[in-house]
Amino acid sequence: MRKICLLLVLCLCLSACSAFAEETAEVSALLEQAQAALEAGNYETAVPLIQKAADQGNATGQLWLGNCYLAGLGIQQDDKEAVKNYQLAADQGNIPACYYLGLCFKNGWGAEQDSKKAGEYFQFAADQGIDAAQYELGAMYHLGNGVEQDYEKAFHYYSLAAAQDHPEALTSVGYLYDQGLGTEQNIDEMLKYYNRAAEYGEPMALFNLGCCYRDGKGVEQDYEKMLEYFRLAVEKENANAQFNLGFAYYFGQGVDQDYDEAFRFYQLAADQGFAVAMFAVGDCYYLGNGVGKDLRAAAEWYQKSLDAGYEPDETDQAHLKDVLGDDYMQK
Repeated sequence: MRKICLLLVLCLCLSACSAFAEETAEVSALLEQAQAALEAGNYETAVPLIQKAADQGNATGQLWLGNCYLAGLGIQQDDKEAVKNYQLAADQGNIPACYYLGLCFKNGWGAEQDSKKAGEYFQFAADQGIDAAQYELGAMYHLGNGVEQDYEKAFHYYSLAAAQDHPEALTSVGYLYDQGLGTEQNIDEMLKYYNRAAEYGEPMALFNLGCCYRDGKGVEQDYEKMLEYFRLAVEKENANAQFNLGFAYYFGQGVDQDYDEAFRFYQLAADQGFAVAMFAVGDCYYLGNGVGKDLRAAAEWYQKSLDAGYEPDETDQAHLKDVLGDDYMQK
């Protein structure tokens, strides 16, 4: 089940709705009771109150009801009902509802996936200062998803969200400074944004800082710091960090070489569909490092990595040929 932080939604919603200032006394009372129940985690109590407000055509109630349906909190999870209620609220100009509609169209939750519609709803919410929508719009321009790829626009929208301390946006601004995309490369700025994001525990920022200490990028090379940041990111289940921590154990990078630990972290990343980690798991089975030698298991993991888009180098290709034989060579 997808996770929705309703307390965050409440903050988003209340800031846009002036705390029910324009509601009728009856609806205002319903929403205040619902808010108290939501904050206490009493979703079964909150939902009927929210439903009553929504049934009276209240946009805030419709938004909150959509969130409950989307997350399945206090009510049967139903993406289509979520979209229905978001649309009712958005038609009344409710800004957070537009953001959530954008998410639904982006991901195909309760509606046919439609990047163009997602972008339109994100744009409306972003223009009204919703940081999460600014971040999503930045990501669309960054990746060219539903819009023409434009790094300058990506940097612009990421920066708007980062100015509001949106953790993922802070990381993304740091990355664009790192790569010199949409802005001039600036390693000092990169580190500033990564560190700000890391203060919020943002997994990719933690991983990226680990890479900086590994490579001596903008900081003095420090494997101890590298491992510290990788482990913090692993606690957040970041697949990049899991693989790279496995790599450190496999080759004794800042730690004593330990194939068992290497295999454990490789497997964690592989289980998340991380292609290079899948190949590394295959290699462990092929070589018998950290796990018993098993050519059948090696073949399975090698094939999974290829299916996931992994592009093997010359050494990898030799292993593939040895294990998969003509089946690999014909692909």
